Amino acid sequence: QVGRSTESPIDFVVTDTISGNQNNDETQITQSTISRFACRIVCDRSPPYTARIFAAGFDSSKNIFLGEKAAKWKNPDGHMDGLTTNGVLVMHPKGGFTEESKPGVWREISVCGDVYTLRETRSAQQRGKLV
Repeated sequence: QVGRSTESPIDFVVTDTISGNQNNDETQITQSTISRFACRIVCDRSPPYTARIFAAGFDSSKNIFLGEKAAKWKNPDGHMDGLTTNGVLVMHPKGGFTEESKPGVWREISVCGDVYTLRETRSAQQRGKLV
């Protein structure tokens, strides 16, 4: 599990970085772009070695945890889905993971692991189109 929280359910703590030439000691990040409980990555340890990303966090009871401002909806199959407040974005580089690769298109991952085009803004209530 990945996120900016230092609580025990988080396995990998990530923090914001300061961009550009704003790297002095007086610069502070006032609003994080990383969710406290951002996502869970699940990898199969046997063939076909599938990796899945699920947006949202999971609390100590293993229940999904989304902020109250997060976009949520019910899928046609009746299951709830949603997006984290800040979004969990992925990009697959063109040409694979090589020195010659070029940036690909950014996509957003939902709680159920579906892939969407980016929202108009990172915290918009309206989700992108299902890819």
